Amino acid sequence: MHKYDPDPNTVELEFPEEKPTKVTIYGQEFPLKGKDPAFIHKVAAYVNEKMMEVGANMPGTTALDKIAIIAALNIAGELFQMKQDTQSVEEYIQNHSESLIKLIDDHLNT
Repeated sequence: MHKYDPDPNTVELEFPEEKPTKVTIYGQEFPLKGKDPAFIHKVAAYVNEKMMEVGANMPGTTALDKIAIIAALNIAGELFQMKQDTQSVEEYIQNHSESLIKLIDDHLNT
């Protein structure tokens, strides 16, 4: 089984050594624990914003779990797009770095 190794910048639930930070997401309060309360508030505000956007576009009394799932899918889509964009930029930099190194080497060897 693959061991879960959390990213230090992610929001985690229930770390007993830390005092919880209370956040409100879509009208519900959650006690979250992590190393940086400001970061927790920022993430919670973002999730709340995404859920509010989804909820505003859903008919009348859409269930909270459906709103949360669609918001999570939207956020995951943003994450995947950013990862793809980052990979494209890294490949571009790698290719151009190699070209520049070759140009410098060719220039030095002449």
